[in-house]
Amino acid sequence: MNQKQLLEIISALKHEILNLLINQNIADDEVAQQTLNVINEMFSRLNLEIDDVIAKEVLETYFDGVDEATKLLKNAGIDPVNGIASSIASNGKVKSAFQTRVHLEAIAEITDNTILDLKAAIRTARINAVGSIERALADVKKELQGGVIHGRARDVITQRVAESFAKEGMTSFITIDGKRLPLDFYAETVTRTNLKIAHTKGAAERYRENGMDLFIVTGNTPTCHQCAPLRGIVFTLNPNRTDYTYLDPKDIIRHPNCQCSMSVWVESYKTDAEILRAQHESLAFNEDKDTRSKSQKAAYERQQSLNRKSNAEKKQFMEWNATLGAENYKTLGAFRRAKRSNSVRFQELQSEFRSKRLTKSIK
Repeated sequence: MNQKQLLEIISALKHEILNLLINQNIADDEVAQQTLNVINEMFSRLNLEIDDVIAKEVLETYFDGVDEATKLLKNAGIDPVNGIASSIASNGKVKSAFQTRVHLEAIAEITDNTILDLKAAIRTARINAVGSIERALADVKKELQGGVIHGRARDVITQRVAESFAKEGMTSFITIDGKRLPLDFYAETVTRTNLKIAHTKGAAERYRENGMDLFIVTGNTPTCHQCAPLRGIVFTLNPNRTDYTYLDPKDIIRHPNCQCSMSVWVESYKTDAEILRAQHESLAFNEDKDTRSKSQKAAYERQQSLNRKSNAEKKQFMEWNATLGAENYKTLGAFRRAKRSNSVRFQELQSEFRSKRLTKSIK
């Protein structure tokens, strides 16, 4: 299994649990307990997959960074230490020349941090999943017994429990401003960000072992206000240098899902004027200054708007799943296509969804 497959399993977990809740008679206490046991087992299996997948992915991504740095050194006219061959052999093992303490310690640190973060998120999501189901079951049964709500017990309980789970059951992290981050989103963000750190760290250590400590930051355009200040600036990997601003490789990755990278800057190939300008700009670096033009800011906001639309569709699909169950579209892709074409079937399901959400068989 690889990182992509692991994230797909995590993403599918919510759908699987919703299907369980919808298709099992959780109005029956014994069935409800069996269902909760199955859900706990799902999270336990997921936990077991983390160690092997993350360790392998971090190692491979780190040495991808090493190999990319090797190519950039060669392109810059530097003859890399240990040659230009890849750091991982065809049998998947790291070549002995690259099994240095610096590389292995960097990989171990990133691997441990990623695994600990993911396991904490899975543990939190499991607690919230089971808790949301148990609370919803207790509340709706109490209301049914008290005559507060009417209707077929199984239907009422299934709908209420599914909606409660869909709303908060997979919460894995709560931000300081109160936002609930679902497990699939959080796991993807943590994994992607830490693998990017691994790639960047691999490149940095490759530059260091070749005596190259100056670099520039590159990345996607348009970019955000956090990454923009780094562009065009020459930084150093050597904290003892005073002629350029020091930047720790992990700090190149400024935020979750950051796509910034580093590229070697060979001072010996520059003119005196170029060096003086680079030093001046480096020492004047202000990480809080947004250096983007109005057009660059506008282009970035347009891209973010498209991203928000995509995330909103994903959230809507999950809400429909909780309310409509098997009547809903089978996949997120099918839902998106139907919504964007505003098909007749989409309109019918939308009407049914709104009706069920309004009535909920209450009173």
